[in-house]
Amino acid sequence: MLALALPAPAQGLRALHVDALAMRTDHAQVHVGEVFHLAIHAHVRERLAALDELVVPNVGTMLLEGDERHVTAAANGTDVTETLTLEPTVAGTFTFNPAYLDAIDARTGKPMRFSTNSVRVVVQPPGPTSASAGAVLALIAAWIVIPLVALAALAMGIVALVSARRRPAPPVAAPAVPPATIPPPRTPRDEVADALRGYQHAPATGSLIRLRGALFAAAGVAAGATLRDALLATADPTLRAALAAAERTAFGPASLRDASSLELIDGVRAWLR
Repeated sequence: MLALALPAPAQGLRALHVDALAMRTDHAQVHVGEVFHLAIHAHVRERLAALDELVVPNVGTMLLEGDERHVTAAANGTDVTETLTLEPTVAGTFTFNPAYLDAIDARTGKPMRFSTNSVRVVVQPPGPTSASAGAVLALIAAWIVIPLVALAALAMGIVALVSARRRPAPPVAAPAVPPATIPPPRTPRDEVADALRGYQHAPATGSLIRLRGALFAAAGVAAGATLRDALLATADPTLRAALAAAERTAFGPASLRDASSLELIDGVRAWLR
């Protein structure tokens, strides 16, 4: 967090103890058309109902598909988390300028501008390019394999014809073939259980995002949706609690990450039961 003194006394600013102000993204590299999230977190010692002073950065050519702000007041102050859901439209390297808020620093009594870090995201071209290359390779392989299969079938037919002319083949009873066992289709619960095991084994950002996406799918929404969309899509109170815990763990303050991670694991276990 960077604090800069304002050039002149500002009128109407609130006096605040700003203890934390940071910004991060859940993906440092994305493709054009792939949704990702930019999260800004602030913590002040005062108990507030809102923090209207917080100004988010300009997203430029990105499509803003959602802007969700959560305010949580506790005995030690107020945590504010604002999550922007973004979709890039062009490839390149994008740097988001710092988010900031202007307030009277309650420690010194002077007007200050508190700023976050900047965030850089690398946007790669759309994924279908690699898929097209794969389709070309598959077509070339088909051109090679199909003639070979046809030649092999022709050779086998000639050998069978010659053998049939030499002597009649005795009748052979066809062996009984047991019916194929078709595994049952996977359910959203199976995906959540697998993602939970992966997160417990290695609680990194990738496994956390996978578990969050599996919970969103269980609620009936896509991984790119917001928490509000997921909560509106399900009336299951246990699943709603797990969704909220996943959001706090992914985008909440780093100082509370361990506690929210344990809450997430317990909430998912309760839903699985």
